[in-house]
Amino acid sequence: MVCQVGTIREIHRRLVGEGYQVSECALRRWIKQGLLPAIYSGSKALISYERVLRLLDATSAEATG
Repeated sequence: MVCQVGTIREIHRRLVGEGYQVSECALRRWIKQGLLPAIYSGSKALISYERVLRLLDATSAEATG
């Protein structure tokens, strides 16, 4: 399995392109809150696309259940 990592902006664009309703601000907030791990390269945060999907799934499960 290939780890799909990108900047917040790149991951946001991919999520929106695939129909997810999530903002860049939400991604940044989740990183700041410790809900979404990030690796920093200089000032850029790199995040895993799969981790974002898991977080979105967990969030939607809490909202519906």
